[in-house]
Amino acid sequence: MKRLLGAIIVATLAYSGWWVYASNALRTDVADWFEQQQAAGLEARYADLTVRGFPNRTDLTLTAPVLRAPENGFGWQAPFLQVFGLTYKQGHVIVAWPDSQTVTTPQGEIALSSDGLRASVIHDDGTLIRTNLEATVLNLEGPDQSLALADVNAAVHRIEPSPDTYRVALSLGSIATRTPGIGPDSMASLRAEMDLALDRALTFDLFESSTPQPTRITLHRSELSYGGVTFKLTGDAELDAQGRASGEVHVSAENWRDAIAAAQASGDLPPGLGDGLIDLLGMLATFGGSRDALDVTLGLDKGGVLLGPLPIGAVPPLVWR
Repeated sequence: MKRLLGAIIVATLAYSGWWVYASNALRTDVADWFEQQQAAGLEARYADLTVRGFPNRTDLTLTAPVLRAPENGFGWQAPFLQVFGLTYKQGHVIVAWPDSQTVTTPQGEIALSSDGLRASVIHDDGTLIRTNLEATVLNLEGPDQSLALADVNAAVHRIEPSPDTYRVALSLGSIATRTPGIGPDSMASLRAEMDLALDRALTFDLFESSTPQPTRITLHRSELSYGGVTFKLTGDAELDAQGRASGEVHVSAENWRDAIAAAQASGDLPPGLGDGLIDLLGMLATFGGSRDALDVTLGLDKGGVLLGPLPIGAVPPLVWR
């Protein structure tokens, strides 16, 4: 019995020592990271750093964190940020954001308000393996536009064996947006699933190195529902060094005329914009063989949009800064 009791005491002391070591190492790593950002010319600071969760957790809380890049005008700040981890399960953390935070852009500040915004992140020495993000409500209020999202779910996981390709799934139960001068809130929902190839893997050193750039997008499914109509998109495109897309996109929809007419009647679309959409979609539907059912494949050539051999528009370059 004495030997058993002694073994229990030794094991308890050893595990306690391990937790102290792990918590101190985490605290040191985070503090060093902020110092590295400051040395690189960024504004990087926090008011307080604590690690709790003994005996089997390492729960990190940063109070009043601020990250800002003076050169490009981008930044982020929040009342706090929490990262929850397990001492016996390295490489898997839960990140929890506060109900309010602020993102700074060259165009102005964006106020983020949310309910239940958190993410599960699995990584291997700083390289992203899988993440799942969710929020009951996520609202973005910018200087020129507001966006309200509900039932937000997003998932990203690396596709083996390729280290630089990820499967991305996104679900937005409802989308409401308002742009001054356009009209009342417009409501929609979105479901999408795609494969995204990058020029390098996603890592946690985005402030220290260049942002990974997309090289290929395969859109397996994308459904945008608005009123009584659902627009469906699939496609595959390669992106050059300037982010210009080349490939094909298939677009289909039923009852799109009724949906646009309803949006015009409710004031969601100005008459001129709605009429232009009807003319454009009507032309596309005609090429698909039906006046009211949209079913057409569009070509992409270095950012240009083609209907057969005819250029009908352009898509902006996809470059992540």
